[in-house]
Amino acid sequence: MTTIYDIAKLAGTSKSTVSRVVSGNGYVSKEKRENVLKAMHNLNYIPNQTARNLSQQKSNTLGFLVSDYFPLIGEFTSVFIQVARRKGYNVNLYYTQDKQGERNALDLMATKVLDGIFLMTRNNSWSVIESYKAFGPLATWHRVTLPGVYSAYVDHYPIYTMILKRLTKHGYQRIGHVFSSLRDANTQARLQALKDFSRDCPRVEVKWQKHFKKQAMAGEIAAQQWLQAKQPPQAVICYSDYVAAEFIATLRDAGKKVPEDCLVIGTDNSQIAKLVGFPTVDLCFREQAQNSFNYLYNQLHNEKLPITRLNPQWVDWGRFSDLKK
Repeated sequence: MTTIYDIAKLAGTSKSTVSRVVSGNGYVSKEKRENVLKAMHNLNYIPNQTARNLSQQKSNTLGFLVSDYFPLIGEFTSVFIQVARRKGYNVNLYYTQDKQGERNALDLMATKVLDGIFLMTRNNSWSVIESYKAFGPLATWHRVTLPGVYSAYVDHYPIYTMILKRLTKHGYQRIGHVFSSLRDANTQARLQALKDFSRDCPRVEVKWQKHFKKQAMAGEIAAQQWLQAKQPPQAVICYSDYVAAEFIATLRDAGKKVPEDCLVIGTDNSQIAKLVGFPTVDLCFREQAQNSFNYLYNQLHNEKLPITRLNPQWVDWGRFSDLKK
């Protein structure tokens, strides 16, 4: 069994320094603290005081990690926090802009400042993140299949197929696409759906495709490219409601009519889709937030709060009655 003596030896420091880091009491320099936490992580060390008294282990606080801001985060976080409060949990938000910052937040589970962590976005590889599961439960909304990380993902393949078939049914023959980064598993699922759709419906033009690593300005840039196209798409599917709203605003500023000149579709069912008024798909982010908290809570308390089955639905805030079926 690993002891604080082993931690001190690996970290090149004293036993008392390790104790101060573990307890959170007393001053420890930043460099020494990082060395101790790194040693704890490498040796998979869980403080003995925690093992002796699990009730004292829990801080009733969860970490919510995000490395970049995009509008849906606000709505998702709000739901997560409300659900957590009903169960007596606080939620600390960490804006982790680099790999080290993310690891620093994950390290807080080792010293029991946090009981568990939800990752909205990430900087480190999943193999690095998964290694922290020994210190507490981990959850994410990313599509990932790891035994130590709960994923509340929605399969975008059938969703994108549904949108494409709906548009084709109603006469749209040139369909454009605004995707997120190729690194994103959801983007890969959408691209596979598009590939299969193109094989089955070769007459539908789907080559107009744009990829963006960040949401900021994505809708505006994509719309400017639509305006410059000789034969722009009749409909454009955007990977988020915010991007769709920005796309619509840019077209309207250029004197174009939406949806007459171009039908724009989002995929979130966030408040912005309702306010601007365009069709979207409810990807169940509210249920994803609920399920993620329930998983963390169940792991911490050995309970069985329900995990709701996700059922994405077409939502027509634009009231285009011909697209409802």
